[in-house]
Amino acid sequence: MMDSIKSVDRSLRTGLLSDLRWVPWALAAYFVVQTIVRITLSNSLRIDEAQQFLVAQWLDWGYDEQPPLYYWLQYGVFAVFGTTLASMVVVKNLLLFLVYYSYHRLARLLLADKGMAAIATLSLLTMPQMFWQAQRDLTHTVGTLLAICLFLYYVVVTLRKPSLVSYALMGICVGGGMLTKYNFALIVLATFVAVLRHPDGLKRVLDKRFLLTLALAVLVFLPHGLWMVSHMGDVLDQTTRTMAEQGQGNKLSDIGNGLKELFGTGIVIILPTAVIFLIFFRTSFVQSFRARSQWSDFMGTILLVTLAILLAMIVVVTLTTFRDRWLLPFLFLAPLYFCVKLEAHGVGSAPVLKTFLYLPIAMMVALPIIMAAGVLFPKSGSYEHMNTPYRTFVEKVVAEEGREPAAVVTISWLRAGNLRLNMPSTPIISMDYPLFDPDSASLGDGPILLVWNERNGSASAMPGSLSEWVAKKYGPALANPQQRDMALPYYYGSDPDRYHFGYAWVYPKGK
Repeated sequence: MMDSIKSVDRSLRTGLLSDLRWVPWALAAYFVVQTIVRITLSNSLRIDEAQQFLVAQWLDWGYDEQPPLYYWLQYGVFAVFGTTLASMVVVKNLLLFLVYYSYHRLARLLLADKGMAAIATLSLLTMPQMFWQAQRDLTHTVGTLLAICLFLYYVVVTLRKPSLVSYALMGICVGGGMLTKYNFALIVLATFVAVLRHPDGLKRVLDKRFLLTLALAVLVFLPHGLWMVSHMGDVLDQTTRTMAEQGQGNKLSDIGNGLKELFGTGIVIILPTAVIFLIFFRTSFVQSFRARSQWSDFMGTILLVTLAILLAMIVVVTLTTFRDRWLLPFLFLAPLYFCVKLEAHGVGSAPVLKTFLYLPIAMMVALPIIMAAGVLFPKSGSYEHMNTPYRTFVEKVVAEEGREPAAVVTISWLRAGNLRLNMPSTPIISMDYPLFDPDSASLGDGPILLVWNERNGSASAMPGSLSEWVAKKYGPALANPQQRDMALPYYYGSDPDRYHFGYAWVYPKGK
């Protein structure tokens, strides 16, 4: 009896390991845990989180230098489920799960070895920008990662077994991807070259159904595209200014800085994963780069063409700054490329799979704990945004005045988003978003709350831009209201550390 039980248990474990059906479920459980931890940890927002709360106050075809799809999604969720922290956190973690899930589906499509597909997917947890930055801060980039996975999936499906549906879904993915981040266009161009190099690629492109792909891509992107054309100056100015921050004005030195940034940031993203592959696969990993297969050539072409485009942009446009969040949508394909190369070399997952799985499982357990510890046990003088006591400030300032403001005006979207989370029915105006600036008649006759704050532990004077806003809206007589300061303890902070909120009330029609 005991022997039969052991036999059944062994067969179950072997089947579970060989089929790896648990991988998506383990990832789902991981993101559920991350969701619970984030919601219970703090009601204050990080920078990208706060941006969603600010911008989701209104619906438009465009907002800033970022495409609007993530804003639209968050706006809809807030409208249905309420403007709450949970509404934002669930969306973010659901999208992250879908990134991993679609990546796994793509890997299963390209790799015959299911174990290799699992290794490729779980290796995303070895990339700091995926397991840390994407979890904590990124929003639009997460949407781009998902769009890339879906786009490549339907490209491969179309190459293998084309259908009207696969051509249509490719077009929707292209249009939707362009609505997540504009650098998605680089992946589209690189993939087009990779398709042309595929044995059946030219046949698929010349298929009349490809016209449906083009039509749907244009139709999905068109409304925002028209907005972008009319705001091209603002979009390009902000984007190029950000990506040329280290420019010195000398063409050759700027090109040198761009190359250093591109390869330096790229190595930072890829190196941890490459080292882990080297540890587990040893010399086979190095030797695999000489191996070739249909799909290793396909993935390699995408990466090489993307690199060529980036190099051309450095030379032609003189880009000097490459942030990791900008390069991540290209380089997160590296683990899949490594696995495709290994399989082309004839290396299977069996010798390393059981040992390898300890690493991502350990990461899934450790990461929520580490992220929570950074907020729960902050070092004095180095508090996170999640330690800032916005809710306490809102409660006290409203109680002090005896009523909520007709509107709140502040400087950055970090402050604006946090204030909106705690006053969801109150218009929140930020100097960062001049497109959302209701006129005085729309704001009514109630008091206006001006808010600024200082992290250095002392009170500060009201910024001039807030005075200018009041003067423009209500006249110079109200532009210098009485300034106040409220010093509050940080969430999970230590005495005597305090966060200072500067604020002032403006009474358009008197008290």
